[in-house]
Amino acid sequence: MQLVTTESAPSPDTSTPPETGRSRPIWRWLAVGLVLLVGIAGQVRVWASDRGLWADEIYIAVNLRGKGLWELTGPLAYSQIAPPGWLFASKLFYHALGGDEQSLRFAGLLGAAITLVLTAVLAWRAIGWGGALLASALVALSPGLLYYAGELKQYSTEAAAAMVLLLAMGLFVESDQRTADPRRRWLHAAALAVTGLVVAPFSYSAVIVVAGATAGGVLVLLLTRRRGTALALGLAAVPALATGALMVWRRMQFTIPGNQYQIFPNGFPSENAGPLDLLAWLPRMWSGFADDPLGWHLPVVLLVLVIAGPVAMALRGKAIWAGLLGGLGVAALGAAALRAYPWEGRIAVYLLAPALVAAAAGIDAAVRVAGHTVRALRDGDRRWKPAAALAAAALAVVMAGVAATPSLASGADQVREPRYRDQGRDILDEVAARLRPGDVIIFYRFSRPFADWYGRGGRDLPIPGFFQLTSAETCQPGSVDAALAGAQRVWFVRAARYSGDPVDYFQRIVAALEDRGRVIDSHLWTPEEPDSTGWTLIDLTAPPEPNQTTFPPDPRYACLDVVQ
Repeated sequence: MQLVTTESAPSPDTSTPPETGRSRPIWRWLAVGLVLLVGIAGQVRVWASDRGLWADEIYIAVNLRGKGLWELTGPLAYSQIAPPGWLFASKLFYHALGGDEQSLRFAGLLGAAITLVLTAVLAWRAIGWGGALLASALVALSPGLLYYAGELKQYSTEAAAAMVLLLAMGLFVESDQRTADPRRRWLHAAALAVTGLVVAPFSYSAVIVVAGATAGGVLVLLLTRRRGTALALGLAAVPALATGALMVWRRMQFTIPGNQYQIFPNGFPSENAGPLDLLAWLPRMWSGFADDPLGWHLPVVLLVLVIAGPVAMALRGKAIWAGLLGGLGVAALGAAALRAYPWEGRIAVYLLAPALVAAAAGIDAAVRVAGHTVRALRDGDRRWKPAAALAAAALAVVMAGVAATPSLASGADQVREPRYRDQGRDILDEVAARLRPGDVIIFYRFSRPFADWYGRGGRDLPIPGFFQLTSAETCQPGSVDAALAGAQRVWFVRAARYSGDPVDYFQRIVAALEDRGRVIDSHLWTPEEPDSTGWTLIDLTAPPEPNQTTFPPDPRYACLDVVQ
């Protein structure tokens, strides 16, 4: 007995690029491959650069070094939050690749490389070889992705997870379009479900990607009367959605830093925002996203391209890819509007490649319009408006180039000279090489992670505590005497810039120490800046300088003490 369904028969396959098989010139493969090789080489250059860990990286490193795998699923020291899959992978690489800082960062490099390669694959399916070439170039030189290829943070892995999920869903729909066999459909749906189940633990943003892309894909399938495929896609997304929801619930059980709304001022609307407030927030949000992590100028141009790209995909028979990208965008916007997940900065790196694929599709559409116009002029086709179309297409391409050039230039600069956040490792190396018996090292309190990682963990340096300025009511002046007891010289180290303290905070600490001795040496990395990182050496056996620097009295910083 044959089952009767109401689903329409599969339509002819229009999902693959038109130039298939032997007709596809080999130079197109080579061109995209060359861009990928250059992009991955740039990522390796950033990853391999000799830069020390900065404070946020050390927060994670201390957890990876000191906690077991099961402990990493619980609350982390320094109130850190990271996906458990990424933590497991980073710890595995740390032990398997030698236990140095580059091994800690290897997961970031791998995530960036996967993101770049899958960008090319997805763009080729959704746009064609020209779109793959352009999207790959934009992602390869994106300063945001390049930076996180060499940092001990999960953001490039989250970007890779987004591309894996989008590509897996798109390929599932395309494969189902080529066959009418229900058994193969559900076999492919099971493979998609397993993919989502494996990928979700590596990314908190995966739940947004899966929810949004699934909704967009199901909508397209329902509009094209492919109800069976829509049902299979929706069911295949359930394991990833359940895993993501569990991760989010688990995350909410831990202490979360309370300054997220200050760190991402454009990524969230104001608290209790009404409809008009949300509308006013949208341009600010988009400008913030265009600037960081994309590094584009002219956010309006980027917005036009990102909207035009999926429209062009749909018009060219690639509606499923347009639905996946559009659904992701709507879900990400909803998460930001609810003040749950910002659309700005490092947290939004998972949107970087999808946005640039959409922008590449918009640029590709403009180029195609220009090509069609040239052919119309050559053939004398009066039905086409050649002058207006050619002018609009040329303007779109030129404006896209103007908007994207700062990002490409910044990415190239990032490869030439990878960004160096904090010089903590170099500062400790310099101090350790000059230590004498009777020396102690006292850190600025915000440099605690550097002391834990490079001072107490990597070597046994004499670190009795951390300086801070407090009010007279809360001060414990005896703590300074205890910390410096028996010391002949004290090194005051600030391996990180001030965090919410006055810009002259460091000078005030040095002035307080000058009451006990004399400054005999100092090395500041940026001496023209009052909050420069570096060190100051005070000889406690020498008399104070007769003419010391004075500061206006401030009751909040009236007393120097030491915390452990």
